[in-house]
Amino acid sequence: MRKMVAGYREMFFPFSMVATVLFLLPDLSLAQDNNQTQVSNSKQEIQYSQDPNASKNMTLLLKDFDPKSMMHAEAHEVPRAKFPVIDMHNHVNDAGGIHGEEIPPAELVQRMNRANVQKIVILTGMWGDKLQGVLDKMVKPYPDRFIVFAQYDWSKIDDANFTAEMVIQLDDAVKRGARGLKVLKDLGLGVRDRTGKLIPIDDPRLDPVWEECGRLGIPVAIHSTDPEAFFAPLDNHNERYEELITNPSWSFYGPQFPSKEVLLAERNHVIEKHPRTTFIALHVANWPENLDVVSAWLDKYPNMCVEFGARQAELGRQPRRSRKFFVDYQDRILFGTDSEPEEAMYANYFRWLETGDEYFPYWGYPGQGRWEIYGMELPDGVLEKVYHKNAEKIFAQFKGWH
Repeated sequence: MRKMVAGYREMFFPFSMVATVLFLLPDLSLAQDNNQTQVSNSKQEIQYSQDPNASKNMTLLLKDFDPKSMMHAEAHEVPRAKFPVIDMHNHVNDAGGIHGEEIPPAELVQRMNRANVQKIVILTGMWGDKLQGVLDKMVKPYPDRFIVFAQYDWSKIDDANFTAEMVIQLDDAVKRGARGLKVLKDLGLGVRDRTGKLIPIDDPRLDPVWEECGRLGIPVAIHSTDPEAFFAPLDNHNERYEELITNPSWSFYGPQFPSKEVLLAERNHVIEKHPRTTFIALHVANWPENLDVVSAWLDKYPNMCVEFGARQAELGRQPRRSRKFFVDYQDRILFGTDSEPEEAMYANYFRWLETGDEYFPYWGYPGQGRWEIYGMELPDGVLEKVYHKNAEKIFAQFKGWH
């Protein structure tokens, strides 16, 4: 069963809307005079008529509109990746339950084996005892299959020695076995001090932590902002309207939130300020709708790379531009899904990357928008880098990589 992609779950507020689309069918009667049309050069009479009530008051709720494509196209199933895969963006069996029900590790490994997924990175491992619990459950029995990242403890943001505490907490996490630091989008959008002020992404109190990541040789996986539509008015022009009325807390439009541009500028300031630290800008740096600007960032910041978790829909609808992006930045793109690790999900991603198939559903359809995607048929050399070689370079920087 297809699952909705994750990644927009942090904030909720009351909101309800009902969407109705009224489809009015035109009067298709072509009758002339006595509702009959004479066919030239023929004695046969053809009558075009229609029940006059058939087109009246026909309504359909948008949520029930589920058109089936009439296009016939080749379909190539890819249940197993062409090369071993490292899924750099997952939350399976994490410390916070982001992806729902727990999957027995042994069963998960069997799924991975069938799909040729070599490793899964569990980004949300938290810290301290909770981090240790994930490491014991996942990494200890399967040291070659799972990697876990630590996180900030924002409950201590008002402590006078917050910075020192976070550096100590990070050092402890790495000693326990964490292999990176994950930053959720709540930094910049939700984390506030006791006065109610939002903490900016480039808050100087975090500088020593970013530097410590560089010293330890661990990457920072940072999620800043969300899709462009989430910062736009929720009206009839918003292409993610259905998604947002179903999940109203995902909307960040309004004066109570910083703009998308401000948040991304803060993130980029951090990346530029700490050149010795590797930053994985999650979700294609959270602007896959604008690959030109993401390309410019990759050109400007050599310590920045991207992954495409939960952004297959955005990339898949622009296959020629996306393919150029993958070829141009083949050394800087990491494979990620941000979805529950189901074999069907992985097969959908592999089909998108490996084949030239046209017009097929992205994973989670129609959750993000009413469009289909196209395969990129990436060259083997690019595939192998995206699937696992680029990730291996990142993790090879420190002791303890398996």
